[in-house]
Amino acid sequence: MSDAITISKDELRAIVQEAVKDALHDMGLRADEPAHIDEAREDFRFIRRLRKAIDSAAGKIGMAIILAIMGGLGWLIISGGKAFLGK
Repeated sequence: MSDAITISKDELRAIVQEAVKDALHDMGLRADEPAHIDEAREDFRFIRRLRKAIDSAAGKIGMAIILAIMGGLGWLIISGGKAFLGK
């Protein structure tokens, strides 16, 4: 005996869509109306812009620190060379 159940593609699509809506709702994302979906998209866009801004700032700060260290080492080498040569 076979316990297989046959359903149409439309029925399967409806079941999957309902399962996804339930999962999103459980995570706190409402997908009941188009306005809710648009708000969620804007929230994700905001988070992406914030992440990119933080990454950019972190890169610039890191570069500034590296340049400061390299400048300090350069100054130290030049000052040491002058002191060694007696100038």
